[in-house]
Amino acid sequence: MALLIVTKIAVATIYVIRLNASHSFQEYAPPIAVMAALSFFIVAALWLAGMKLSGGD
Repeated sequence: MALLIVTKIAVATIYVIRLNASHSFQEYAPPIAVMAALSFFIVAALWLAGMKLSGGD
């Protein structure tokens, strides 16, 4: 699951770099920040769920 998220972030980064060459980055910064924050919270929730299921340490 983490590998999938890392892959998506890498693809999004490449896409943003290409967009930045042709468009103003300011237009795309807010949605990208939201996607990054959402990905972080999903990973954190999965990690916490895994800790609870395994008994935590």
